[in-house]
Amino acid sequence: MCFPAARLSPPDETATTPAENLAATLEAFAADASAHGAPAVVFHVRNGDQEELMATGVRDLKSNSMAIPTDKTWIIGAGTPMVAVSVMKLAETGAVRLEDPVSAHLPEFTAIFPAWDRVTVRDLLGSTSGLPDYFPPLIESASLDELQTRVLTFEERLRIAAGVDLPPGPVSYFAWSATDWEVLGWLLESKHNRGLDEVLAKDVFEPAGMGSTHVAAAGQPPEPMLHGYVLESGNRRDFTRIDAIAGSADSGVISTVEDLSRFAASLTTGRFIREETWKSMIESEPFPLGGIRLSDDICPGTRHVFLSGGGGPYSVQSVSSLDGHQQVTVASVLPPRDLNVTDAPPLVPEMEDAIQETARSMC
Repeated sequence: MCFPAARLSPPDETATTPAENLAATLEAFAADASAHGAPAVVFHVRNGDQEELMATGVRDLKSNSMAIPTDKTWIIGAGTPMVAVSVMKLAETGAVRLEDPVSAHLPEFTAIFPAWDRVTVRDLLGSTSGLPDYFPPLIESASLDELQTRVLTFEERLRIAAGVDLPPGPVSYFAWSATDWEVLGWLLESKHNRGLDEVLAKDVFEPAGMGSTHVAAAGQPPEPMLHGYVLESGNRRDFTRIDAIAGSADSGVISTVEDLSRFAASLTTGRFIREETWKSMIESEPFPLGGIRLSDDICPGTRHVFLSGGGGPYSVQSVSSLDGHQQVTVASVLPPRDLNVTDAPPLVPEMEDAIQETARSMC
């Protein structure tokens, strides 16, 4: 089934020179995704002062109410650069140094991972800690009911990870682990003596004007929300409420595509941190810090930053030019499937291809 697209505002039919269609490739992707069972695709494209904000599909499969461009979605994983901003702000004040061992600021970490005393704050930010990822064993051991209604603390997520037998890090290669960000979230709460929701609101959401973004609390996320679905014994189940990641530093942020674009533009243009701090993040060796990916292959002579997240029924990807003039952000609610399937569905690489092609069209 292919659902009609909903624009934030209709084009001006009386205009003598029609505006350039920035989103033709994304419109085609959204139509194809809907035809293959994706409940919704929402995207935002900005090129200077020209913008497209659109939605295809439905907000939920029970009411079949049409999705709108400002509907909120889980941005699982794409919130990690926001956590990184707060950590780098601590570094700017000298409250934390990137080369400090984690244990210097969070003794609880050493109590759970006693052999990992060489892991530094930089290792966590650069995904070289080697820490086991708590997410796979959580998915394997918990029922869908537990994932939806059981609230976990940072300590509980780390203890789940500690049950995985891996040699102590750090490591010399990139090894993404959700546990890295849970440690950083716990560190931020400890340093500020406030909840992560308050820390990110002050450091990130408010400065960037991200009025539709928050760290999720337990319970059903407030509407309007894009509903995601998984399969349970072949039956479709609404999986929009996920208490296991409420308050999580890796996966707990709920946002909109427009807000995520605002974040990307603010990140690359110095609204959060000093220019030298941002430069140290993207030029860090062996890998950039903050859960970001850099590309020099979009436009000649222009570097772009990729942010991505996804898990269960949600996938989010965003690309921004370093000058902050151009953003392409897409959120998809994927066709329902079993939660414990680890391979990415075909729509995810197709979405990235459409995003890159859209970004190249603005060169």
